[in-house]
Amino acid sequence: MNNIIISLIYLITSCILLIIGRKLYLKSIKYDMQKEIQNENHTAIIPYCGFLVGCTAILAGAFVGPDSQSVFYKEYLYYVAYGILGISLMLFAGNIAEKAILYKFNNTDEIVRDRNLGAAAIHCGIYLATGLIIAGCVTGDTLLTHGKLYGLISTLIYYVLGMGFLILFSKLHDKLTPYPLLEEIENDNSAVGISFGGHIAAIGIILMKASIGDVGSISHGLATYLLDLSAIVLLLPCVRIFLDKIIVRNINIAKEVRNNNIAAGIGEAATIIAFAILIFFMVDFVGIA
Repeated sequence: MNNIIISLIYLITSCILLIIGRKLYLKSIKYDMQKEIQNENHTAIIPYCGFLVGCTAILAGAFVGPDSQSVFYKEYLYYVAYGILGISLMLFAGNIAEKAILYKFNNTDEIVRDRNLGAAAIHCGIYLATGLIIAGCVTGDTLLTHGKLYGLISTLIYYVLGMGFLILFSKLHDKLTPYPLLEEIENDNSAVGISFGGHIAAIGIILMKASIGDVGSISHGLATYLLDLSAIVLLLPCVRIFLDKIIVRNINIAKEVRNNNIAAGIGEAATIIAFAILIFFMVDFVGIA
């Protein structure tokens, strides 16, 4: 089949899957997003932006991998199947965020009534991180070389592991910050939420790195994920030191973030994501494990 025609088929299918994902997302949330947008509630669209980019990452991951010599219709069916699975797991991640990470307050009230930018930014980061993790799971030769069932099981296992690390990191981050994280977010501290959302997105980038490719045995994959967790723990103080000592000298970033300095929150989020991107391209977790 002509490559141009194949590309158009995948592009049209991707748009359809994104539309389906949007409809499912609107049904899963507890507020009318379109109505809130018309009311100029900017926080209502932010979680969906993370969901949309996360879904796009999943579709991109399903498209570029696995690399096989199968006939077109088989590869196409794999793409559609893993696209639907990924979108479904993304929706489940929203419930995980509300019940496990942001459990001290009503997320719908914070986004709709209070227009809490920080809470919205965290939801955005969680959706984005989850999308990146799933994208890594559906990218690689394991989906075909080890059989269809292995591909499905490995995707679900590493999704659960990834979400587990996100939840564990949220607890760890709360302990490491010199202020009560969730209380600051509930009190409409946008800087804290933006910073935390950036940290979560950075974790997604690192865990995506671990999930890409043929991970082999489960024990090997678990060893790789433990290396990821170690990298995350080391990453946090390094970023804070890098900000305090090099980028913004004579400024206490933690203090500025707690004082709701949005510029400081954005700077910290951007820096942690930049460090995660460096790890993504320069550190070979699979090779180390």
